[in-house]
Amino acid sequence: MDAPLRTDREQCARYAQGGGIYRVLPAAVARPTDLSGLRAALSAAHHAGLSVTPRGAGSAMDGGNVGDGLVLDLTAFEATRCVVDGPTRRAVCSPAVTLSQLHRAAAPHGLQLPLDPSSAGWATLGGLVGTNAAGARSVREGAMRRWVEALTLECAAGPLHLQRGVAPDGAHPVVQRWRAQVEPLLALHRTAIEARWPRTRKNSFGYDLAAWWQRGELIDMVIGAEGTLGVVSEVTVRLAPIAPCRLGLRVVLATRDLLVPAIEAIRPADPAMLELLDATFLRLVEAALPGTPAAVLLVELEGDDAGELAARAEAVRSALAALGAGVIAVEVATEQTARARLWQIRHGASPRLAGLTDGRQSLQVIEDGCVPLARLGDYLDAVDSACAAVGVDVVMFGHAGDGHVHVNLLPNLRDPAWLSKVRAIYADVADALLRLGGTPSGEHGAGRL
Repeated sequence: MDAPLRTDREQCARYAQGGGIYRVLPAAVARPTDLSGLRAALSAAHHAGLSVTPRGAGSAMDGGNVGDGLVLDLTAFEATRCVVDGPTRRAVCSPAVTLSQLHRAAAPHGLQLPLDPSSAGWATLGGLVGTNAAGARSVREGAMRRWVEALTLECAAGPLHLQRGVAPDGAHPVVQRWRAQVEPLLALHRTAIEARWPRTRKNSFGYDLAAWWQRGELIDMVIGAEGTLGVVSEVTVRLAPIAPCRLGLRVVLATRDLLVPAIEAIRPADPAMLELLDATFLRLVEAALPGTPAAVLLVELEGDDAGELAARAEAVRSALAALGAGVIAVEVATEQTARARLWQIRHGASPRLAGLTDGRQSLQVIEDGCVPLARLGDYLDAVDSACAAVGVDVVMFGHAGDGHVHVNLLPNLRDPAWLSKVRAIYADVADALLRLGGTPSGEHGAGRL
């Protein structure tokens, strides 16, 4: 069994930050490798009166992976346990297994977990469950919640197994407390909560009461709970076949007013990906594109037959042509190298942002807002307006098919007023999200942010 807790400052300092803007020194850390070590760490934290912050790769942007109690590093917990059952399209995994590891294990069966977060190379399944993560494929495949079939949760009262379609153990103290104390409270306030619930295609902000009311399954409360309800020790996910054929499109638009009509013209083709690059993004990467575009939409179609894909692409072309001259260009690519060329522009921002030397620094503060699709242009305008009011540059991109926008603020840290300017932007954008029926977090979770 592992030593339960470590409290030396050097070790704790390694866990004082994650992928976001927060820095919090924990009182202790633990890195269990097996179930007995995990339970010993949780028991030690309980007796020491320490809060517990479960943590996977630490790549989350929202500050949910740092805390001043015990940071529980699960990246070594039964790290190689990944059992793929091809005939049932299921995989039973440790929360330490990364998405890339799962894909390598599932690929020989012609299967995948069809999520595509930018952190796919290192993001763990525990982290994906905790934040209800998604990514570029969410327009068709949804978020992690859709793919979780079962999980085991380590609680103070003992392990709790939750499985879709199966009633949880009614004798478990957690289930008893839920039924006696939580269900009546939710029933009392349901009307008020539903009236204010975000009307968005994606939402990873807080506990998913909407999913609970829809299906009545406790597993939906754990997915997206960011480790606050217990520690996930096992995950069972459903898998999907890997499509053999792909086709890419790049749509260049002259105005933001065409964004929603263009997205609606593309969606009947059932895109696997439908991404947005705003003009702010295009200027940063100095994209070589025709005209003076306000936005670019990157689209990927996939299926079993190349001819059927070509027909879907032609239907998209026709629908976009009907929108008029504001659609500057529509490029189609079938070969892998040509598709990669279309998407290359999407990957050009990170090195530019990392290489800034003029005092500006990229900060992810309002970076995960999601609005009803019809309000996407209004949200982009609201962010632009909030940033222009205080003179802070901004870069926007995201998952167009979901109305979901990632925002990189670029305040100049040499400006003594930079922090007050960022706070003002945060307040203005939060007001806009409420006004537009949106959520502060489409896929990254709430955390401290």
